[in-house]
Amino acid sequence: MLRKFLLLAAAAMLMAGCYSVSPVGNDGAASGEGLFYALPRTQICVDVTYMYYDLSDAVYSEYASEMLALDNFDVDKPYRIRDVQTSYTVGADPDNYFLVSPSGIAVQVDNRHLLCAVGMTPKEVASEVGPAMQMAPPSAGDAKLVLHNATADKLLPTYNLYDRTDTFYVRGDRPGQPTGLSTKKAPRSLRQRAQAAAEEIAELEDTRADIALSDRYTPEGKSELLKQLEEKEAVLMAQFIGKPVMETVHFFIDPKPVSSEKDTLQRFVLFYFSRSEGICESDDYGALPVVCTLRPDKSMHKVRSFGNKRHLIPFLHKGNFKYRLPSQAQLRLSCELFDYQVTLPVAQFGPVIDLPHKHFKALFDPTTGAIIYYEN
Repeated sequence: MLRKFLLLAAAAMLMAGCYSVSPVGNDGAASGEGLFYALPRTQICVDVTYMYYDLSDAVYSEYASEMLALDNFDVDKPYRIRDVQTSYTVGADPDNYFLVSPSGIAVQVDNRHLLCAVGMTPKEVASEVGPAMQMAPPSAGDAKLVLHNATADKLLPTYNLYDRTDTFYVRGDRPGQPTGLSTKKAPRSLRQRAQAAAEEIAELEDTRADIALSDRYTPEGKSELLKQLEEKEAVLMAQFIGKPVMETVHFFIDPKPVSSEKDTLQRFVLFYFSRSEGICESDDYGALPVVCTLRPDKSMHKVRSFGNKRHLIPFLHKGNFKYRLPSQAQLRLSCELFDYQVTLPVAQFGPVIDLPHKHFKALFDPTTGAIIYYEN
């Protein structure tokens, strides 16, 4: 019985081919000659766009909330989150390198040290399953952003309405030829001038409504009049709320690998944000923690558990090609000012699977590292 078992084992090894795959140690040591490849590792990039108001030329900024009823405008807290975008890239996992001695099998590895194809010639990759590699740029799906401090903004020019020349007419003066000229500003207080500007803004709103509802203008004429009103209003509004400035900061996240059913949640502070300072340090005034939560898809736990079990005949399965099956994960960013959720694939959250130790054809997704084509 034992002799028969050994004969079957030997036959299986001969059928399997001559190539070998061996893991590389943490010190980078590996025995033999061959080709290195690594398991994929996903890095997440979070782009946070925030806005603040430049109040250097906003002479009426202290009256903005009072006279324009801007409930969300605070001179002392001009910063706010405007947008959040998520993307991801796939690179080599430095903790999971393998040395392949590709005797009797074709292996293609890209410049990231990731597997492109096994058992396939470049012509087969291009002609047979090449369209499968024409993948769309990696992007997150089902993204949803809820801003708790959002207000409409416009790119506003700066202009002081009261830097002008006053004219004085007397009886008998002809139009355009006044008797007196003065460059002295109107002797009104800052509050009075702000109130006049606010009233003019209100009048522009009424005029805009009248034009929009009127049938006295052609569509082209109506559009031009509304554009002129908008430009004039922008000049007045700039004196209250200033000029909005947009900036984007990039944050990179390296999810930790998931190896058991207990690894169901990763939670940490990605950055701190203050309405007074913008993106800031944890001890700055008004700093709010933006908490990042990564929740792996639990449906892959059984596959991971199965892949980690020891085989009954380990020497028959030693040296198999390994690949990662990326798992979907939910990323959430939350604080008092906004809440953002998105779903995206993460290689570290998926199981590591052995491919059969025999001749086969396999093609791997360049954007995620997952297997997308397999043939015995």
